[in-house]
Amino acid sequence: MARLSLAEFAASVRGERRAGPREILITFDDAYRGLREHAFPVLRAVGFHAVCFVITDYAGRLNRWDVAYGGRRFAHLAWRDMARWHGDGIAFESHTASHPRLSWVDPTHLRAELVRSRHALTDALGTAPTAIAYPFAAATPRETAAAAQAGYTLGFVLGGRWDGDPLRIRRHAVHCWSPRRPGVGLLSPVERLVAGAAGRCAVGTSVWLRLTSN
Repeated sequence: MARLSLAEFAASVRGERRAGPREILITFDDAYRGLREHAFPVLRAVGFHAVCFVITDYAGRLNRWDVAYGGRRFAHLAWRDMARWHGDGIAFESHTASHPRLSWVDPTHLRAELVRSRHALTDALGTAPTAIAYPFAAATPRETAAAAQAGYTLGFVLGGRWDGDPLRIRRHAVHCWSPRRPGVGLLSPVERLVAGAAGRCAVGTSVWLRLTSN
């Protein structure tokens, strides 16, 4: 398996570069602090790049944008953590400012989430992000158009087949229950089915937060 940077991946999406048969782009959503101890050092040791999508309003804070499943909160990477790994094989990109389900917010809120996150990453790391992972993988044509207007050139969702739209790139989700070689083998259809069900269950977070914020 060959390492692949976000810049190389973007060039492949644009048709400027031919992707290799064993290349993979590794992505992480939410930018939890555990990545700095458990994931980033391993990736560096084996020479892999990765992309980490950041909820910028919560950098260095607990994940109060989410339901505290099991009664536990998790900390996000601080800006100093991101500065440490930025340029060391890890690209930090946008996961919006506060992780709302973008398809449920009004146009003003939608633009604010996209722009505020982009400005925060630019100010903290000195590089404007070009990619966004839509929270809960919720992205209709309205959201992808808003992302393009805000300056993003790549957008990431989950599951399904890619139709060539660079603002709706499909990813294969990897969970704690995934096999050692996700996405391949006889059980891969079952794995995709379970991953899809888990993604649909995530709507519970959006519903709960909407109810409790009113």
